[in-house]
Amino acid sequence: MSQDPEMKKVYFEGKDLYARIAQSAFNNDYADNLEFYPEGTELEIDGKKVIAGKKTHKNPEGKSRRSVGKTLLLAANYGMGPKTAGEKMGKSAKEGGELLESFFKGFPVLKQTIEESKVFLKKNGYVEDAFGRRRHIPEINEKPYDARYADEKKVEELTFNPFLNCNNRTFTDDKLNKYITLAKNTRNNEDFDKLAREADRDGIILTANTGRIAQAERQCFNARIQGSAASLTKLAMVNIFNDALLKEYKADLIISVHDEVLVECPDYYADKVEERLPKIMIDTAKPYIDIPMSCDPYNVTRWYSDEMAAQLREELDKMEKGDPDKNIPPIAHDIAVQNIYKDHCEIPKEAIDKCLASNDDLEF
Repeated sequence: MSQDPEMKKVYFEGKDLYARIAQSAFNNDYADNLEFYPEGTELEIDGKKVIAGKKTHKNPEGKSRRSVGKTLLLAANYGMGPKTAGEKMGKSAKEGGELLESFFKGFPVLKQTIEESKVFLKKNGYVEDAFGRRRHIPEINEKPYDARYADEKKVEELTFNPFLNCNNRTFTDDKLNKYITLAKNTRNNEDFDKLAREADRDGIILTANTGRIAQAERQCFNARIQGSAASLTKLAMVNIFNDALLKEYKADLIISVHDEVLVECPDYYADKVEERLPKIMIDTAKPYIDIPMSCDPYNVTRWYSDEMAAQLREELDKMEKGDPDKNIPPIAHDIAVQNIYKDHCEIPKEAIDKCLASNDDLEF
């Protein structure tokens, strides 16, 4: 959306975007921010020299920095401030602000596009995705503070114009304006709440729209990104539905989940569908997106069954080991398994037993 040359370069070079963002934020080498040591890296493990293969040895520090890079990109898209971004990264507001500043220095065109989106929204009351679909966010142009009389009859008395024999089209009142001015000078929510109570005793309802305006600014750029992803996914779904080969493979489009689609087919066609589906999705993007796109197929008998199986084994392990720091005693294996049956009654016991006994995925 921004056409930031540094960001586009990452895609054309086939690099990891989150690692590249972390490189900009931490001002270090690209490889220092990867989840795995690059292939060919010489490591020393238990006193022995080992050569890393492709994704064979994890780099905990690199993974941590890459995670920061991912959070920074989300922070930019969602309009997070230093405090929120810092909390997401387990850092202080000061550190969060410094990392955000370093990130935007590395991708200046992205920062410029975000600001331009806000200007466009304030002028038009809406933003557009890459396909021209609009998201209206009128809250951006609300007044920061508003005041009105609780008694509507009082307003009618004050605004009645005997010459026109009706109410004036516009109405201003010194008392209302006084509270609006005072509200603008409040320093925090506590000060505003105190003033609002004072206004209430004076028969005036004082409201603050600053939160709604700030939310509109946060939604502004993200609406363009998420909207474009949604439009692209819908176009892909149409192409998937109409694809002759997928019809031949008896593949049915079941549902979409954000930028993911779930397709069901007979076992004997699974490999063919796994090969065909990513090609359709990538080809759908080509006329609209001028960077190399990728799509990861995921072939299982149950949606996310392998991740669910890993979660069950992790839960069992935690119960059997306990947690001395939290004064949680270890539980015997049989009792721990019974607890898992109880916590996951949506899964047949036979499937849980097979999963825990053999490290297999859930099959049921």
